Amino acid sequence: MLRLITLFLAVLVATAAPTGTYTGSKTVLGESINAKVTITSENTLDLTIAGAFALECDLEKFHLDGATVELDDIGNADDCIAKTLAEESVTLKTIVFDEKADTVTVSVKYSVLNLDLVLTKDGLDFDFTELLATTPTGIYAGSKTVLGETINAQVTIESATSLEFTISGLIDIDCIGEEYTMSGSDISITHITESGDCAHDALADNSVTLKGITYNDSSDEITVSVKYSVMSIDLTLSKTGAIGWKITSLPPLSLSAAPTGNYFGSVTKLGQTVNTEVDVIDATTMNLKITGIINIDCAGEAYSMSGSDITVDHVTESGDCAHDALDSNNVELKSITYDEANDEVTVTVKYSVMTIPVVLSKKSMQGIVGNLRGAKVAVY
Repeated sequence: MLRLITLFLAVLVATAAPTGTYTGSKTVLGESINAKVTITSENTLDLTIAGAFALECDLEKFHLDGATVELDDIGNADDCIAKTLAEESVTLKTIVFDEKADTVTVSVKYSVLNLDLVLTKDGLDFDFTELLATTPTGIYAGSKTVLGETINAQVTIESATSLEFTISGLIDIDCIGEEYTMSGSDISITHITESGDCAHDALADNSVTLKGITYNDSSDEITVSVKYSVMSIDLTLSKTGAIGWKITSLPPLSLSAAPTGNYFGSVTKLGQTVNTEVDVIDATTMNLKITGIINIDCAGEAYSMSGSDITVDHVTESGDCAHDALDSNNVELKSITYDEANDEVTVTVKYSVMTIPVVLSKKSMQGIVGNLRGAKVAVY
């Protein structure tokens, strides 16, 4: 009888097990770290961490030792969590379940920082938000300045399965018609791991890793997280417009005007100045000049226009002045575009690891006259 009472009391005081999904976040040195633990069975869990570092491992075996969640395979080098932590130079200290508060605390060491992430229960085991959550629609855009360089990002939801993904500035990516799927708040580009896919190849060319794209239903925002060099960068994109049967999305009724005359602009990147000049001779010919850290001077270049895009017709052909000058300067011409509303031309080049957009403004007659001041005038 005494033994039965003892066993009964042991059951009463035993620590209950965590159930469902626990999430939380913390901002450290300006970087957000988000964590999620989902208990998938009595002995398996999913662990996700995003932000300053990234980890996503499913169906990890675990057991409870009092309040401590012990990961069974953490000592195995091929284990997903062990492998990812090693790659990110992170140490997992403990995972602890607080039965009374129904919280899970994930403690890690990242660089020289000891971080405790307290995760709270999301709700019932059956997640009704999956059914009620809305999906993103329209255009989302945002920017961030990192080390003095501005990064602009835009995601345009073209349909329930297709989106346009654009990043410019320090990184240069422009991909349309990318297939995607949604799982909860996570947006996955379907073919991102496949060579030949636009987003895959553009990320590889820019030495960038896409960590994740998430949609915040309550604020109607999209967050694009990338890793560039040693930096993890979160770009929050706000809703800017809608696509579909709305006036703002209809194309202009008139054809785009073409640039005319002379356009000039200058930009300084990391202490280096790039001066650019485009002189439109006629509807099919222009002069292109770049000076500073790059030296290009080509006259009579044939070009064509498609919408706002200006294409130098022979830039891919050896022997063409622009092709050879770009090649000898180790420069790639990314694009030339014309902004009809502002009467501006933007020339974007890639030099070393820098993508450099230069906005060129129309030279006015006043500026031309100003350049002539001080010149000797002969009177006959």
